[in-house]
Amino acid sequence: MVMEDEEKAVEIMVSNTGAAHSPSPIRCCWLRLRYLAATSIICGCSCLGVMALVFAIKAEERHKAGRFVEAVHWGARARRLILASFAVWLAVLILAPLLLWLLSYAIAQAE
Repeated sequence: MVMEDEEKAVEIMVSNTGAAHSPSPIRCCWLRLRYLAATSIICGCSCLGVMALVFAIKAEERHKAGRFVEAVHWGARARRLILASFAVWLAVLILAPLLLWLLSYAIAQAE
């Protein structure tokens, strides 16, 4: 009876230790986050993409160090900057031709 109680206690301690060191649920793969940040430098607004890459690297380093809460925080910031980089670039791609058309229309009306 005492042996079974000790074995149960050891199993509980091992399972608690394993749960404490298991990685937190991650929405995005860290390597994929770094690739997206690098892509946002090339295909997006580069200044926001560089900041996203810095935050993605910070998140990956925190994850490797076992500080999962900080890793999730930096990963979320990197994702927001990646999205902002792509949004700014798409806005420029849409607004630039629109503004050129508006300028040509205004010049044609002035004549």
